Amino acid sequence: MTNTTSLLDRPPDAAVAIFKSTPESRYTLGLAYPADRLDAHGEYMTAVELERSAWAYVQKYRDIGVVHLDGTEGAGTVVESYIYRGPDWEITAPDGTETTIHAGDWLMGVIWQPEVWELIKSGELDGLSMQGYAIRRPVPHQGGPAERPR
Repeated sequence: MTNTTSLLDRPPDAAVAIFKSTPESRYTLGLAYPADRLDAHGEYMTAVELERSAWAYVQKYRDIGVVHLDGTEGAGTVVESYIYRGPDWEITAPDGTETTIHAGDWLMGVIWQPEVWELIKSGELDGLSMQGYAIRRPVPHQGGPAERPR
């Protein structure tokens, strides 16, 4: 793994919080992407679209990079990936921030390489951020995510 020196050059709020970690195994559980809510870029996916995307991801990929930098693939390995189906789940992250996980949200468990684990422990890396390609479509305002904050 290479190219982790510019980790702090990412935009604020570009990732979602990691909310559970297990130091002995270098494991984190985090929100990979919220369903039916705007992300940091003002975009969103419906729960149905998100489920399809999450399933397609795990069929093809398991390696994770660092803050979308080329050459960092393999910084972590996906060991869990699932769509949360329960009632709202209020959690408190190790840094004290509170988050609510909703039915339809995509959760991901990752085991990190030792050098990346040190960045997570120091707080330099504090979340997951989906990378990929999509077709943007205008959405008519009919009570969409911007009007239905959770």
